[in-house]
Amino acid sequence: MLRSLLPTLRMVGLFLPLFLGSPHAAQAAPLRDGIRVIPADALPTDRIIVKWRENGVAALRIADPVERTARLVNATGLPLRSVRALGSRLDIIRLKDTGATTWREQRLSLESAITQLLLDPSVEYAEADERIYLFAAPNDPRFSAGSDSNGNWGGQWYLNAPSVTTPAAIGAVPAWDLATGAGINVAVLDSGIRADHPDISAKLLVGRDFVCHDNLSLPCTSTSPGTLSLTANDGDGWDTDPSDPGDGITAADLLRSDGFFKGCGLGTNSDQPLESSWHGLRVAGFIGAIRNNGIGIAGVAPDSRIVPVRVLGKCTGYTSDLVAALYWAAGITDSSLESLPPANAANVAQIINLSLGNRLECSTAEQNAIDAVIAKGILVIAAAGNDGGPIGSPANCRGVLSVAGLRHNGLKVGYSNVSSTAAKVSIAAPAGNCVNTAPGAPCLYSLDTLSNAGRFAPERSDKDTSYTYASLSPTYTGNTTNGFAVGTSFAAPLVSAVAALMRSAHPGLTPAQIIQRIQDSAAAFPTPDSPPTGGVCHVATLNRDSHGLYSDVQDRDCQCTTATCGAGMVNALAAVAAALRPAALARSSVPDAGVGQRVTLDGSGSTAAKGHTLVSYLWTSDQGISITNANTPIAQMTFPAFRPITLTLTVVDDAGQRDSQSVTVNSAIVSASGGGALDLEALCLLSLLLLSAAQRALTGRNRN
Repeated sequence: MLRSLLPTLRMVGLFLPLFLGSPHAAQAAPLRDGIRVIPADALPTDRIIVKWRENGVAALRIADPVERTARLVNATGLPLRSVRALGSRLDIIRLKDTGATTWREQRLSLESAITQLLLDPSVEYAEADERIYLFAAPNDPRFSAGSDSNGNWGGQWYLNAPSVTTPAAIGAVPAWDLATGAGINVAVLDSGIRADHPDISAKLLVGRDFVCHDNLSLPCTSTSPGTLSLTANDGDGWDTDPSDPGDGITAADLLRSDGFFKGCGLGTNSDQPLESSWHGLRVAGFIGAIRNNGIGIAGVAPDSRIVPVRVLGKCTGYTSDLVAALYWAAGITDSSLESLPPANAANVAQIINLSLGNRLECSTAEQNAIDAVIAKGILVIAAAGNDGGPIGSPANCRGVLSVAGLRHNGLKVGYSNVSSTAAKVSIAAPAGNCVNTAPGAPCLYSLDTLSNAGRFAPERSDKDTSYTYASLSPTYTGNTTNGFAVGTSFAAPLVSAVAALMRSAHPGLTPAQIIQRIQDSAAAFPTPDSPPTGGVCHVATLNRDSHGLYSDVQDRDCQCTTATCGAGMVNALAAVAAALRPAALARSSVPDAGVGQRVTLDGSGSTAAKGHTLVSYLWTSDQGISITNANTPIAQMTFPAFRPITLTLTVVDDAGQRDSQSVTVNSAIVSASGGGALDLEALCLLSLLLLSAAQRALTGRNRN
């Protein structure tokens, strides 16, 4: 019926409105999808690929592609010219001399011609022979190595696909074709931000300052005159401004009579001034620096948004401030926050980055806050630490995705912490290292990011001096801390950004699912040709010396294993591809059930990646248990035994990808015994049941 109407529709031009809404017809401006840059003067193609049906008239009777094209000209009246044949039934033809003068007119002419060609019964398909272009790097100048009057930079080697030289590179560039982090809020709980930096300013959401003042008798939100604000360094305590005023320790700070900053400086006995780190700005840059803006660097998740939350001041920060910030970033109202309102719903984080910590075990306050954050579906990612010893807090808190640091070659960088006998590292990522250099030479594998030229207080951000360098010119007068960026503090935001890519591709993924898929998709640690200085990394013990410091320190590069450095090296492309699979979420109405109890199985929380839908559900049991409504999200079973029963849910999406998850329902009788064996009460009940069954069987035989 439709085919019989097509000639009439074609004649009255009713197909044209369909093409007016096509993405090709809607724009003549340059197209950008991240790393692919189409030239501004690119013309629409005027070529068409035609596939002939195997049993069609043209394919059977016309061997010459020029004659086949002539047949189409006669049938359609279109100004077509044969270009060449790609095979016996595949031709390239050209639409010429249509009279179109604008980009839009040319594209509409091509689309209309394709519509007419599809009406021919001998044509299997016809489609535009589209132009393709070289995949180029982002136009951010520091993406590639270079130099200026202030020094040298090594380029963002860590964003490229892994290579023989840099196997630890995370492969963000190819991952951008799948996801860019759009719509994902990443909270950076750190030293604050510089909102005037041109490479991040447009990405900042409303944040908050959680560095309390030093008047301990007053609430952190107090604005009383004369409030002592040495740590906060901004004149007050908690407020709505997450700006980093600088965390540098000056000579005057070190000379204070009250010794407030004792031990905070640099050098022997920490008696030398320390320039500001601009640490939060650096971390934010790795995650969300604007890409293709012609300045600076590109962030790993360039379309993500940053929620800046200040929790670190001069010299230090406090767990209490961190805990308050965790609740706030997650949008959780808690009475302990001094009536502080939670973040606006639009600013609530989906991912929280913690490039901070200490050498201790996870505190109860931290764990409770992290548990509450994860319960809200928010992923927490933390740096393993830079002491070369056992993983510290908050990276060792339960449920946190912890990140160890790698050299460019996949070995553990000397300063990175490792898994301990108490807590395991989750994954590893580049942390920067300065190897194979002569004194004063550039740091070959540092991590380039945003910064500020101010030595102690901030200076105006601009595109020339507000980035880190691999090395600085001897005449450089700015912040020499910008000489290079290395540390697990910077490995963590690389992973946070990969998680943002994943969540933008599949918003329904839970924190646990993201962690699992990052680990499952990780690249294996390489085996070096010759043993590294530190040999094979070992799991760290928690032994401490007389100063309370961990004594089991591995401060040399060593060969990572899954026992010490996590599941492997993070790989952005593989992780995003894993995120595109559906996610099965299997739940049971009860953890334990008695024989004959009705149990509901719930898979309604299963999700598909963005742009996809789930098309099938299947509940199965390897014990052969009968399941009612096994092909629906909600199923039921009657618990049949005195042993655990495992049920598996498999979901399939409209792309044919699948995922499975299992849930185990334990026997209430076995569970009551506190282990795998039956207790006395359970044995008695079981004996009575068996005796009753035996009596019924005996009665039945007697009746027969």
